[in-house]
Amino acid sequence: MAEEKPYLTGRTYIFRLPKGKDLLESLADFCHDNQVKCGVVNVVGSVVNATVGYYDQSKKKYEKKVINEEMELLSLMGNISIQDNRPMVHAHVVLADSEFNTVGGHLLPGTKIYVCEAYIQELVGEPKVRRSDKVTKLSLWA
Repeated sequence: MAEEKPYLTGRTYIFRLPKGKDLLESLADFCHDNQVKCGVVNVVGSVVNATVGYYDQSKKKYEKKVINEEMELLSLMGNISIQDNRPMVHAHVVLADSEFNTVGGHLLPGTKIYVCEAYIQELVGEPKVRRSDKVTKLSLWA
Protein backbone atom coordinates (compact mmCIF):
# COMPACT_ATOMS: atom_id res chain seq x y z
CA MET A 1 0.00 0.00 0.00
CA ALA A 2 1.25 3.46 -0.88
CA GLU A 3 2.01 5.93 1.88
CA GLU A 4 -1.11 7.95 2.59
CA LYS A 5 -0.77 11.70 2.89
CA PRO A 6 -3.23 14.07 4.55
CA TYR A 7 -5.54 16.29 2.53
CA LEU A 8 -6.47 19.89 3.21
CA THR A 9 -10.01 21.14 2.80
CA GLY A 10 -10.45 23.33 -0.23
CA ARG A 11 -13.51 25.02 -1.66
CA THR A 12 -16.98 24.19 -0.38
CA TYR A 13 -19.95 24.19 -2.74
CA ILE A 14 -23.66 24.07 -1.96
CA PHE A 15 -25.97 24.14 -4.96
CA ARG A 16 -29.13 22.81 -6.56
CA LEU A 17 -28.89 20.27 -9.35
CA PRO A 18 -30.82 20.71 -12.63
CA LYS A 19 -34.29 19.12 -12.79
CA GLY A 20 -34.66 16.33 -15.34
CA LYS A 21 -30.94 15.60 -15.68
CA ASP A 22 -29.06 12.44 -14.73
CA LEU A 23 -27.91 12.69 -11.10
CA LEU A 24 -24.54 10.98 -11.43
CA GLU A 25 -23.68 12.77 -14.69
CA SER A 26 -24.70 16.16 -13.27
CA LEU A 27 -22.42 15.71 -10.26
CA ALA A 28 -19.48 14.63 -12.44
CA ASP A 29 -20.09 17.54 -14.84
CA PHE A 30 -20.16 20.01 -11.93
CA CYS A 31 -16.82 18.64 -10.70
CA HIS A 32 -15.33 18.85 -14.19
CA ASP A 33 -16.58 22.41 -14.76
CA ASN A 34 -15.22 23.55 -11.37
CA GLN A 35 -12.00 21.52 -11.53
CA VAL A 36 -12.83 19.48 -8.41
CA LYS A 37 -10.53 16.46 -8.67
CA CYS A 38 -10.86 15.07 -5.16
CA GLY A 39 -13.52 15.48 -2.51
CA VAL A 40 -16.64 14.29 -0.77
CA VAL A 41 -20.24 14.74 -1.88
CA ASN A 42 -23.61 14.63 -0.12
CA VAL A 43 -27.03 15.12 -1.71
CA VAL A 44 -30.65 15.13 -0.50
CA GLY A 45 -33.84 15.65 -2.47
CA SER A 46 -36.12 13.62 -4.70
CA VAL A 47 -35.81 11.79 -7.99
CA VAL A 48 -38.23 10.89 -10.79
CA ASN A 49 -36.78 7.38 -11.07
CA ALA A 50 -33.66 5.60 -9.87
CA THR A 51 -31.06 3.08 -10.97
CA VAL A 52 -29.05 1.43 -8.21
CA GLY A 53 -26.68 -1.48 -8.06
CA TYR A 54 -25.57 -4.24 -5.75
CA TYR A 55 -22.10 -5.66 -6.33
CA ASP A 56 -22.25 -9.46 -6.38
CA GLN A 57 -18.82 -10.44 -5.06
CA SER A 58 -18.96 -14.02 -6.35
CA LYS A 59 -20.01 -12.98 -9.89
CA LYS A 60 -17.78 -9.88 -9.77
CA LYS A 61 -20.43 -7.68 -11.35
CA TYR A 62 -23.19 -5.25 -10.43
CA GLU A 63 -26.78 -6.45 -10.28
CA LYS A 64 -28.84 -3.49 -11.47
CA LYS A 65 -32.25 -2.45 -10.14
CA VAL A 66 -34.31 0.12 -12.06
CA ILE A 67 -37.04 1.81 -10.04
CA ASN A 68 -39.58 3.60 -12.23
CA GLU A 69 -41.33 5.68 -9.60
CA GLU A 70 -40.86 8.91 -7.69
CA MET A 71 -38.55 8.47 -4.72
CA GLU A 72 -37.27 10.64 -1.88
CA LEU A 73 -33.47 10.78 -1.88
CA LEU A 74 -32.84 10.40 1.84
CA SER A 75 -29.09 10.33 1.49
CA LEU A 76 -26.41 10.25 -1.15
CA MET A 77 -22.87 10.06 0.10
CA GLY A 78 -19.79 9.55 -1.96
CA ASN A 79 -16.35 10.57 -3.02
CA ILE A 80 -14.77 12.28 -6.00
CA SER A 81 -11.62 11.03 -7.68
CA ILE A 82 -10.14 10.77 -11.17
CA GLN A 83 -10.90 8.06 -13.72
CA ASP A 84 -9.82 8.30 -17.36
CA ASN A 85 -8.51 11.84 -16.74
CA ARG A 86 -11.95 13.11 -15.64
CA PRO A 87 -13.63 13.57 -12.25
CA MET A 88 -15.61 10.48 -11.27
CA VAL A 89 -18.24 10.38 -8.53
CA HIS A 90 -18.58 7.14 -6.56
CA ALA A 91 -21.84 7.37 -4.63
CA HIS A 92 -24.22 5.24 -2.62
CA VAL A 93 -27.85 6.19 -2.03
CA VAL A 94 -30.77 5.48 0.27
CA LEU A 95 -34.19 6.12 -1.28
CA ALA A 96 -37.78 5.94 0.03
CA ASP A 97 -40.98 5.31 -1.92
CA SER A 98 -44.50 6.65 -1.25
CA GLU A 99 -45.13 3.80 1.21
CA PHE A 100 -42.00 4.78 3.18
CA ASN A 101 -40.15 1.63 2.10
CA THR A 102 -36.43 2.15 1.62
CA VAL A 103 -33.95 0.79 -0.88
CA GLY A 104 -30.27 1.53 -1.18
CA GLY A 105 -27.24 0.75 -3.24
CA HIS A 106 -24.53 1.98 -5.54
CA LEU A 107 -25.79 4.91 -7.64
CA LEU A 108 -25.72 4.03 -11.34
CA PRO A 109 -26.41 6.17 -14.42
CA GLY A 110 -30.12 6.55 -15.14
CA THR A 111 -31.37 8.31 -12.00
CA LYS A 112 -33.31 11.40 -13.07
CA ILE A 113 -33.38 14.47 -10.79
CA TYR A 114 -36.65 16.03 -9.62
CA VAL A 115 -35.07 18.35 -7.07
CA CYS A 116 -31.71 17.79 -5.40
CA GLU A 117 -29.52 19.91 -3.15
CA ALA A 118 -25.83 19.07 -3.16
CA TYR A 119 -22.87 19.71 -0.90
CA ILE A 120 -19.34 19.15 -2.22
CA GLN A 121 -16.23 19.56 -0.08
CA GLU A 122 -13.09 19.70 -2.19
CA LEU A 123 -9.99 17.99 -0.82
CA VAL A 124 -6.66 19.53 -1.79
CA GLY A 125 -3.72 17.22 -2.37
CA GLU A 126 -2.71 14.46 -4.75
CA PRO A 127 -6.00 13.37 -6.38
CA LYS A 128 -6.96 9.73 -5.98
CA VAL A 129 -6.93 7.92 -9.35
CA ARG A 130 -9.17 4.92 -10.09
CA ARG A 131 -7.86 1.88 -11.93
CA SER A 132 -9.29 -1.55 -12.64
CA ASP A 133 -8.51 -4.03 -9.87
CA LYS A 134 -7.70 -7.52 -11.17
CA VAL A 135 -9.00 -9.34 -8.09
CA THR A 136 -12.38 -7.62 -7.60
CA LYS A 137 -12.91 -6.35 -11.17
CA LEU A 138 -13.85 -3.00 -9.62
CA SER A 139 -12.44 0.43 -10.40
CA LEU A 140 -10.56 1.23 -7.19
CA TRP A 141 -8.16 3.88 -5.93
CA ALA A 142 -4.66 3.01 -7.08
